[in-house]
Amino acid sequence: MTEITGKRITFKRSRPNPLFESWLEELHEEASNKKSKLEPMLKEALTSLSKYPLPLLTGAECAILSGFDKRLCQFLDSRLEVYNSNNLKIPKPASPIQVNASQDSSSNNSNLQQTNGVQNGNSNQNMLNINEATASTSQISSHLSSCNTSSPQTPKPPEHSAGKRARKTKHYKPAHRSGGYAILLGLLENSESGNPVNKENLIEIAQKYCEESFVRPKPESLYTAWSSMSKLVTKGLVVKHGARKATYTLSEQGLNLAKELLEESKNIPTINNIIFNDNHVKNQEPILTINNGHQNHIDIVDNEIPTTSEQCLVDKSPILEMLPGTFDVVLIIDIHETNGLSKKTDPTVAQFNKYPDLKHEYRSLKVGDFTWIARDKVNSSKEFILPYIVERKRMDDLGASIKDGRFHEQKFRLKKSGLKNIIYLVENYGSNKHIGLPVQTLMQALANTRVQNGFKVHITDSLTNSARFLAMMTKRLTIEYKDKTLKGHNQEPSGDILPTFAFFNKAALKNKPLSVTDTFIKLLLQMKGVSVEKALAITKVYKTPSSLFKAYEGCDDDREGELLLANLKYKNVSSNVGPKVSKSIYQLFTFDNYI
Repeated sequence: MTEITGKRITFKRSRPNPLFESWLEELHEEASNKKSKLEPMLKEALTSLSKYPLPLLTGAECAILSGFDKRLCQFLDSRLEVYNSNNLKIPKPASPIQVNASQDSSSNNSNLQQTNGVQNGNSNQNMLNINEATASTSQISSHLSSCNTSSPQTPKPPEHSAGKRARKTKHYKPAHRSGGYAILLGLLENSESGNPVNKENLIEIAQKYCEESFVRPKPESLYTAWSSMSKLVTKGLVVKHGARKATYTLSEQGLNLAKELLEESKNIPTINNIIFNDNHVKNQEPILTINNGHQNHIDIVDNEIPTTSEQCLVDKSPILEMLPGTFDVVLIIDIHETNGLSKKTDPTVAQFNKYPDLKHEYRSLKVGDFTWIARDKVNSSKEFILPYIVERKRMDDLGASIKDGRFHEQKFRLKKSGLKNIIYLVENYGSNKHIGLPVQTLMQALANTRVQNGFKVHITDSLTNSARFLAMMTKRLTIEYKDKTLKGHNQEPSGDILPTFAFFNKAALKNKPLSVTDTFIKLLLQMKGVSVEKALAITKVYKTPSSLFKAYEGCDDDREGELLLANLKYKNVSSNVGPKVSKSIYQLFTFDNYI
């Protein structure tokens, strides 16, 4: 028997992991356009994945490759979960086929054909499992052609075994105001021009239809609203033209679905209409609905707000008036809360743009992040600041401000602003896992802010709900002040007389010259256990360090000196400064401790 020698033939798949590669290509393109620091890592991951010869079934399995960190593996697993929930399953191909050419050539050919047929049949069966519910035959064929190296075969729908009912075909429809919903309506709006639209312009158009940001991922996530685009393309609702500088249009199916969504949305009231066009809202106590559906009453803080005469930066001026109906209530947003007004896709700007009836402006605020003014409809230069101010903190920023000392300094400046109603608006940061301090510590700090400082604390779960809260506050203040005659002057607030916005902002300058008393307060605030109220109570009796030194010199012994400040009252004479704080201050300011 003649021995036949020959080369070993190995069949390999050209793209063993087409889905993972396509998702990484999207991420890499987005990171490259934004010049993100993640771009090199994504490029390395994409390169290593493209060279890997075997199929990977989960994102966790990708951890063995270069460039895949924990976040990226979790992203692929999350994307895969969404993909599988739509009844599209990754094929589980058999091992690469190896055929030894030394065998009989005729038997080799027949065995090879049979093996390939079995492989293709198994792969097709895996890919087409319940696929008729979500994708067209052409989409499945194109996907299979990228997964199989053998000659493409026409896929056949799976045959359901006797006694089993086939699942009903589901009609895909994105949720109201979701990313997919916004993209479809944005493309429908653009379709009037008759031209494809690129990513940047589409985001600008679609953002107003969406609750989430198209450019900023959710906390602890890599997803943005734009992540829904790949799903729309897969479903055949959106047609993508080009690769690098891609443009997008609606398919005929997508056009019909977009029109259907637009028609349905006419019967769903927008948040803007609920807040600003509700004719049933009458003058009533301002009640603010928070995220969990409960109600939070915003009451007036009657504590006297101590201010210093050094804050009077302008000469006395006559009292001005605004009659009912002659002014508008306008929300003022600190410009530093945005990434720049020139960026049309800025998340903060986009959230407030969802309320076309909300009168708001962006200015530089020297204290606080949001406030409200009453502006004369005729003379726009006449502006009185209303006695409400909001400091916004995200949970991670709150933790950072506590660690670096900004927390107490900001509360002190808010107290010194002279405005009666101070609201601390706190946003949750995802599940609050990476916020620098334990959640219990932050909640205790907020409780102290509420009880000791007399601030109002309102917690939301996102920037979207924070913007909604401020829009509701604007509506409530408009109702509260619409029948009132407002008085104002270029001085500190006095009773019902409000300061002008120009005076308020100038008086709140962070780097303005401080009086000796203000400097003494700031020094006391650096000590453990000294709150703003305690520092104000001490400086109300001892306005300068010199006066406190003299008081200590008059004490007969250390015990008397340590208790000198213990019984000073603060917070409407309901609490004492306390012996521990009194002792710490005595030890700091007595001369003997420095010898």
